[in-house]
Amino acid sequence: MITNLSEQELADLIREAGGKPFQARQLEHWIYKQGASDYAACENLPNRLLEALAAHGPLLQSSVEDTVTASDGTQKSLIRLADQETIETVLIPRGEHNTLCISTQVGCPVGCIFCASGLNGVRRNLQSGEIVEQVLHARRHIPAGRQLTNLVVMGIGEPLLNLANLLPALDRIHDPDGINMGARRITVSTSGFPAQMDQLASTPHSFNLAVSLHSADEELRKRLVPATTATVGEILDAAHRYFSATGRQITFEVVLLSEVNDRARDAELLVRRLRTMPCTVNVLPWNPVEQIPDLDRPPPFRVDKFVTKLREGGLNVTVRKQRGADRSAACGQLRILSEAPSAS
Repeated sequence: MITNLSEQELADLIREAGGKPFQARQLEHWIYKQGASDYAACENLPNRLLEALAAHGPLLQSSVEDTVTASDGTQKSLIRLADQETIETVLIPRGEHNTLCISTQVGCPVGCIFCASGLNGVRRNLQSGEIVEQVLHARRHIPAGRQLTNLVVMGIGEPLLNLANLLPALDRIHDPDGINMGARRITVSTSGFPAQMDQLASTPHSFNLAVSLHSADEELRKRLVPATTATVGEILDAAHRYFSATGRQITFEVVLLSEVNDRARDAELLVRRLRTMPCTVNVLPWNPVEQIPDLDRPPPFRVDKFVTKLREGGLNVTVRKQRGADRSAACGQLRILSEAPSAS
């Protein structure tokens, strides 16, 4: 898989195929700068070399199987991998900004009770090239003259449980000779794995970190995020260490569920646990999922009361606007629908 290879590995492959090492840089330019999706687009490379490389497999091993566009312009794409598994990406345009949400696993092991991504468990980790190719596919959906401005690693899967493949992918995405996206424009999300948070903090690039906290109450959080073993205190300690190591404020995500974690006491506990940490709390009223009928999206007045409590407690709060609501907005829904018997 070409997009899995480091610069040196690609140079070795080029040499084995009868080419010269400098042609590896030319091929990288076509893939990462020009957005080539097949060998025929690589015009300044000799046909004999391209034919030899093609014998190792296609230039990109994943493909966009389906894209749905919501009335607000949000585009959700179903990506088919070489082994026929599927993942999702979401491209969110807003003004001059284009934010892409990418996946890191086929399915998810965390099993958050409100999320479609983990309904069928996890099947495997994505390879680094499969992570990178999501960005390459998405760039082709952006109108001419505009660019991808932000990347959030918040799609299907738990990113920090696939660090072995995520970190090389982010290196390629960050690399000036690769996709060339600054670390300040890249956010990695986690459900809360302290050891892996520490590992991410030790990397050369200071990426933004978002922690899916959802509740500061130990028992309630365990119910909402059943696969995580770390306590709220351990997660917050790791978040403090991340801030100390990188200087990047942490974003704490709270998916708000009606009469589950949107009560006054839920807000008060968040204030007590977070008020000493430089952070932002991002409140996300839940996107309903057909396959999860027992939960409800909180009405606007409950969201407003919850947010007011947080702000009165001194927290910096943002409220995420619902995007793509008319086209399977919640993470993992398009993939779940594609795997349903009626979709075959």
